Amino acid sequence: MPVPTSDITNPARHARWGAWAIALAACIWGFWGLAIRASGLSGPHVPCIVLATIAIFGIPLLPRRLPRGRAAWFALVATGATDAANALLYFEALSRGPQPVAVLSHYLAPILVALFTPLVLGTRAPRVAFFALPVSVVGLALLLGPDALTLGDALVTGALGAGSAVFYALQILIQKRFSDRLTAGELLVWHAAFGALMLLPFAPTAPAPHLGGVLWLMGGAIAGGCVAGTVFLWGLGRVTAATAGVLTYVEPLVGVLVGLVAFGEPLAATAPLGGVLILGAGLWVVRAAARA
Repeated sequence: MPVPTSDITNPARHARWGAWAIALAACIWGFWGLAIRASGLSGPHVPCIVLATIAIFGIPLLPRRLPRGRAAWFALVATGATDAANALLYFEALSRGPQPVAVLSHYLAPILVALFTPLVLGTRAPRVAFFALPVSVVGLALLLGPDALTLGDALVTGALGAGSAVFYALQILIQKRFSDRLTAGELLVWHAAFGALMLLPFAPTAPAPHLGGVLWLMGGAIAGGCVAGTVFLWGLGRVTAATAGVLTYVEPLVGVLVGLVAFGEPLAATAPLGGVLILGAGLWVVRAAARA
């Protein structure tokens, strides 16, 4: 996304371009459910194809050297493993639906990032995270409605989305822990490659994917992984962490709208209140962490 030369010396316009970039990336991520459903695929094929595509098309972002040091390779393998689990669970949640349940349950991640911070980074977790977690759990129960008491599709989808949030939170913290040893391009490409390789042995357990489905997933990976990821990193260098954290909440809003408009999925009467509680708790933690 080119920026006019006159804007570069203007801090306000500089930050505005960055904010628009992050909002655009989050908006693109909100369409993951549409790509997954359109592919007609599910199971380990989906994250394997997506991660492999990101690794291949992201190669131009790599520096002309291999990562150095045992710690750097540990970080890449660890983020590859956590992202493989995150993608497997999240894409399966999107495939099953309802989309709002999949997207909003995945957005427990910001609270989990705050709670896991002492374990991975050795710093104190924001106090509000301990209050936000039960609020978000209540929100998840309201989002599921009566399905919270049965083994319905919504409950399974919510469990998959929440499980993906755990691994996504760990992935973010490991990447942050070792971000001084690796470039953004190295973290993006190498961890996707390792994640795809880890999922490859499980691919034969599902029926062979058809070409149309593979093309849908590749298109989603290029748009949501390579393009949106690059745009996000570009914008991240131009705004504060607090601004970036808040703007990423465009993703679940778009994801919910996609589910309602494109698929017309029914939701419990209490679902809107549950969604507000989950998103509100996450934003509360993001803003508190930024102030700290």
